Amino acid sequence: MPEMKKKFDILNCIIDLCAVVAGTLVCALVLLIVGDITARNLRLFSMPWSLDMAEYSLFLITFLGAPWVLREEGHIAVDILVGRLSPGNKKIMARLANIIAGLVCLILFITSIGVLWRSFSNGTMVHETFVFPEWWILIFAPPVFLILMIIFVRLVLAPSSKRDERPVGF
Repeated sequence: MPEMKKKFDILNCIIDLCAVVAGTLVCALVLLIVGDITARNLRLFSMPWSLDMAEYSLFLITFLGAPWVLREEGHIAVDILVGRLSPGNKKIMARLANIIAGLVCLILFITSIGVLWRSFSNGTMVHETFVFPEWWILIFAPPVFLILMIIFVRLVLAPSSKRDERPVGF
């Protein structure tokens, strides 16, 4: 059991690191947008690459922040139906929802590995303001889906008591 706890501690460190990177990207994105608007309005210079940077930052913020939000149960939950269930049925519903969500993350993990591999092996390039291999941006999806799946498995094996056993998807 201590070995399992250690693995989850490593996982928590990875999740925390992803959250810090996502938070840093949010701050950088705010500075980028303010800088772009200021430079444009003062007619100092143009930053045509700022829109592309904002798009990729939002993508990375979403992927890197998702595991932390899931672990902290900070997502939006609509629990109208579940709120009317008995405590025992709430636990069953939570376990069922977490199993389904874990399976979905497994499917997304496997699919994202295939997409990443095809992009890498085909040498697909992104041609926008910047030109770079497409797999550079796709490389974030598989590990994030794997982390999300592990969190859902952990919720199935050791349900959280933070929200009265409310299912993650509700």
